[in-house]
Amino acid sequence: MTATSQTQGAKPSGSPPQRLHSSGLRFFVVGERKQRRRARRLLLCQTAAALALILGGCASYAPKPLPSTARLQQHLGALQVNRDRIALPQLAAQPIDLHAPLTMDAVATLAVLHNPQLQQARDRVGVATAQAFAAGLLPDPRFSTSYANPGHSSFATSSAYSDSLSFDLGSLITRPAAQATARAHVRSVNLQLLWLEWQSASQAQLLFVQLVGLRDRDALVQAQRKLAVERLHRARIAAIAGNLPRTDADADLVDLQRLNETLAHDARQRITLQAKLNALLGLDPEVHLRLAALPVISAQDAQSARAALAKIADIRPDLMALRAGYASQEQRLRKAVLEQFPSISVGLSRARDTSNVNTLGFGVSFTLPIFNGSRGAIAVQKATRQELYDAYQLRLNQTRADVDQALSNMALLGRQRQSLRLALPALQRASAAADMALSRGAITLPQAQAQRMALLDQRMALQANTQQTAEQAVALDLLTGEGIYRRAADSARRPASLPSAHRSITP
Repeated sequence: MTATSQTQGAKPSGSPPQRLHSSGLRFFVVGERKQRRRARRLLLCQTAAALALILGGCASYAPKPLPSTARLQQHLGALQVNRDRIALPQLAAQPIDLHAPLTMDAVATLAVLHNPQLQQARDRVGVATAQAFAAGLLPDPRFSTSYANPGHSSFATSSAYSDSLSFDLGSLITRPAAQATARAHVRSVNLQLLWLEWQSASQAQLLFVQLVGLRDRDALVQAQRKLAVERLHRARIAAIAGNLPRTDADADLVDLQRLNETLAHDARQRITLQAKLNALLGLDPEVHLRLAALPVISAQDAQSARAALAKIADIRPDLMALRAGYASQEQRLRKAVLEQFPSISVGLSRARDTSNVNTLGFGVSFTLPIFNGSRGAIAVQKATRQELYDAYQLRLNQTRADVDQALSNMALLGRQRQSLRLALPALQRASAAADMALSRGAITLPQAQAQRMALLDQRMALQANTQQTAEQAVALDLLTGEGIYRRAADSARRPASLPSAHRSITP
């Protein structure tokens, strides 16, 4: 009884300490849980704020499927004439009547507006502009956060977390060079687009000259063919009657077949040229274009061409584009030189460990330019600059050679045209005299037809000379920036030309 009562009495004496220990433990656990909840709430708030800040400036995505069919206009009337998109004022002021035969300048205007390759070049301008916008943006600061739960460790008094915010200061050093590079690149791409517009207009004019030249040539060939058919018919009748040998009729047949082959060759060439012109205008190959007569074009004066050649670097968009590209490369080299300096990043940090010790810190990190030091990038940019330098010099030299060759061709064609025109009146008088003699019965029909054929041959030679002179004039205008291109590269943004007087070549 005594032992039992002592044992039973010992339990009450030990109970209170156990209850105190349990109560303190519960208080500690509850406090720790509150701290963890507060830390989790803080982490969630920080994460939510960061996500809201990031997502607030994000762009949305929308798919753009590719087309499944060709997109070509089925008739000429579907073409839109928006003169605000033309950088050449003479073409912008050119009246265009889509229901009338198209003039040479009207064809050039439509080519500048609707050439599909120009649309792709305009897209490249958009890409360059977007790149320039991206080059002006500062890099985003870097934020990182972490959270650690100590679990059931008896030594931990709180949960741990760490927040840090850092920013790369090296981008501030290279940012001006990157922006200058992007601006020069945008100018280069814009000038390349202008040069493509010049080339599209010139190509359209050249195709116009060739198509109209074929039409005029075929008219003369048809006149020759008419004479050949008439001569062959009479030769066959005379051969049947025994008045002429059969070989004369066979010779006339050979001559007729030659003319037929010439017409067939011209028809194939016309189909090819028409398809090229339609493609340049964004038209279906089956669309038929009615073209006006070849305008009167004057051979460009050699003195004005030489004067333009002296300042060609400030006239031709391709040369200006090369200069802008060279300026962009200079800035790339400058940026590579700046990148050899250490890239410095600074940051702030706030943390708490599991012992409930809070810290606020500052950090700096930088690279040591020991092994690399941007030396490889500098060497690459220097070599690229030298390549662009040589390319610019080569283009200048080629431009000079092309202009000299075009002027030589123009001079030669001018001398030939003068000789052909001087001989034309005599042949016209001889043909008229032969027709009068034929009406009196003084000469035979083959003799009269020989005079007509000689006159037609002279006119065909003069027509070929006129076409070749027009082609050289179109090429020379493109090379020197004259004609519809005059002063087209004076503007700083999108160079534009002033209207010039129409050209004139008289056959």
